Amino acid sequence: MDVFDVMSSCRAMRYLKPDPIEPNLIEEIVTAATWAPSPGNSQGRDFLIVTDEASRRKIGDAIEEAMASRVAEMERPDRTHRLMLDGTEHLVSTLKNCPVLIFICGKKIYPHQAPRESFIWSSIYPAAQNLILAARALGIGTVFTTFQGSAEPTIREILSIPDDVFIGCMIPMGWPARKFGPLKREPYSRVAHLNKWQGDLRTYPPSNT
Repeated sequence: MDVFDVMSSCRAMRYLKPDPIEPNLIEEIVTAATWAPSPGNSQGRDFLIVTDEASRRKIGDAIEEAMASRVAEMERPDRTHRLMLDGTEHLVSTLKNCPVLIFICGKKIYPHQAPRESFIWSSIYPAAQNLILAARALGIGTVFTTFQGSAEPTIREILSIPDDVFIGCMIPMGWPARKFGPLKREPYSRVAHLNKWQGDLRTYPPSNT
């Protein structure tokens, strides 16, 4: 797929089929994630790929127990919030059946003489975006989440993640059960300031959600 077509149709996919994803596709997607930039080319991120059914089920159960009732109680004041939270509720309840969970992790390693935590995230998040776009190009669905924060001690124990390793995000990945499609985003004219700040060009929240 053309890169612009990939980016403009890469919806967060919260409805995923349980069908397995071939190991060679997982490797191709994660390899693309490694091409992302990082501070000083420090590449301070690792990809913990969970395909083991027992581990996925334990992680899914732990996250569902921590999040299900909380998400169910969240207000849905408009269509955007309803679709997003209904999808989140579905993902939380079916996470245990998702064929692949990818945790992008990092250590505080940069700069070498005085490592700072902020550089962990500037290494992890570009890699996460690369991963999501690579998956979309192959017709595979993903969604960026921080669900791991709701059950982090349990997840660390299940996956043997050391205490000095930060977990930046958890990306469920699977064949999509819904369609990709055009994204709703603020247009260029409302977000681009040429040469100097031109005041607020848009409303908050965005008017086209």
